[in-house]
Amino acid sequence: MTDIVFNPTFKHVAWVDNRDRVAASGQNGFNVRFDAIQQDLESLSTVVKQVDVGLKAAGARPLLERKLTLAPAFVPVEGDPSWAIDSFGVATKKDGTRPTIRGIMTVTPPDGVVLRRLRVTGRNTSAGSLTVSLQRVPLAESGNLETVVAVSCSGGPFGDPQDVPADRNRVDMSTYRYFIDASADGAPVGTSLVITSIQLSYLGV
Repeated sequence: MTDIVFNPTFKHVAWVDNRDRVAASGQNGFNVRFDAIQQDLESLSTVVKQVDVGLKAAGARPLLERKLTLAPAFVPVEGDPSWAIDSFGVATKKDGTRPTIRGIMTVTPPDGVVLRRLRVTGRNTSAGSLTVSLQRVPLAESGNLETVVAVSCSGGPFGDPQDVPADRNRVDMSTYRYFIDASADGAPVGTSLVITSIQLSYLGV
């Protein structure tokens, strides 16, 4: 950054009683003097703006990509078979007689941050579908559910992140509550479904 300097151009030349005549024009008239003062004030205003920008830039903290990592501690959903949580905090499908399973968990990302990605790690050895999604619901409503981002988890081990769409990536805790939904369907008997972690990436200070 270049140095910020202010070099005034106005230099007062004192009037002498009984010798100098008051005049608007001329080399020593009011117009010349006040024009010089005005130009100095305008230059000073520009310098003040540069100082203000520099101070704000020096005090601003850059946004960094941060991660909120969660253990998949799902709670049961009424009417659906639930995930089992083992002693390592891993969610698994234990009931081999039921092809479906579902659970939800509350998540509280920092208010105002921009969500970047949702990543889910685990294993799905079945031919069934497993979807883990971040949902939001208005605080005053219970029926207006909106999917912020969803990850399809299949093909054995999974862990690829999914980008959050730009039109839903701003966290607004004054308007919404957020939760994770993990739902599987069509998982044959004897196959394994495991979720080891859930991770939200976001931009924050």
